[in-house]
Amino acid sequence: MIVFHQHYVEDSSLSEVSYDRNSRGEWRPSKPIMLAPINNWPIKFPTMSKWLFGCPGFLWPYNAFWMSITLLTWCYLTPDLLTMATFELWWVGLIFARNLALITLLFGGLHLYLYVFQGQGNDHRFTTRPFATGSKKFLFKNQVQDNMIRTLASAVPIITGYEVFTYWAFANGYLGLFDLGSSQVVFWSWFVFLILLAPAIHAVHFYLGHRLLHVKFLYNRFHALHHRNVEVGPWSGLAMHPVEHLIYLSTLIVQWLIAAHPVNALFQLQLAAFYPALSHSGFDKLMIGKKLGIDGGNHFHYLHHKHFECNYGGSLAPLDKWFGTFHDGSKEADIKMRERIKARRDELRQRV
Repeated sequence: MIVFHQHYVEDSSLSEVSYDRNSRGEWRPSKPIMLAPINNWPIKFPTMSKWLFGCPGFLWPYNAFWMSITLLTWCYLTPDLLTMATFELWWVGLIFARNLALITLLFGGLHLYLYVFQGQGNDHRFTTRPFATGSKKFLFKNQVQDNMIRTLASAVPIITGYEVFTYWAFANGYLGLFDLGSSQVVFWSWFVFLILLAPAIHAVHFYLGHRLLHVKFLYNRFHALHHRNVEVGPWSGLAMHPVEHLIYLSTLIVQWLIAAHPVNALFQLQLAAFYPALSHSGFDKLMIGKKLGIDGGNHFHYLHHKHFECNYGGSLAPLDKWFGTFHDGSKEADIKMRERIKARRDELRQRV
């Protein structure tokens, strides 16, 4: 996610003419990547207010959509908390089946629309190159099948494991900062604050965990598997080694420390679980008709899959900017990145 800087655009410039597609079928948006307005200093309050409360903006449409999914999941697809005070196969299995269905619907639905039914052709697609087939890098020598198996057979059980433990801990009083009986004003104020904070928690955790996974020892053993996906699609988002799943989804642990209610924890977990389908869609825009588009996969993270050594986080938090790994998608940024990598390699050679 991440990558919580989404917006609607209604403009004739959404046509392919506004993009620079090269001979290899790759294109870059005509405008450079911008960080979310929350990172601008001094803060421009009209711009900030529009970004926070406008549509499109921080709340609408995506974060409101993810929150509605979380509320529906909690109210209608989750057993009563008191029944989860003891581990029992029926409710653990129910949560696993629910997660399997939700992931399949979201990830599979996007893949079918974009790549099987070709719902918008190649409009706003980052590259026209097909998914890998016949490659020994992937299970069954097929990228899509490999990605599906790693998502459904590894990601879903680990998501479920985190969720099941969280409910059990809440039900037994090990988690939860406030008691409803003490102060409902404090409780619900903290609850809402954590809902608004959840995307930022995810953004910071994602950057830190991602940088950790690019340490040579961890990269070679675990994260390299995810980077086999140079051409990405929805199923690529959670196509990871199980150890990476454990690290990536551990954003939930932050909520174990501060959550007021299980919904806070569930929202944090579902942000991590669901957003990769969109951020790895391979399309900059998901078109509604010919002129209206909503952000699909973001160019920010696509560049990380393309170049490996840039854009470790997302556009919500400025960590890449602070640590010199920000790539705005421009040709000038390509040059700066190559110079940075060359300088680092030269320095390492001198040390040897």
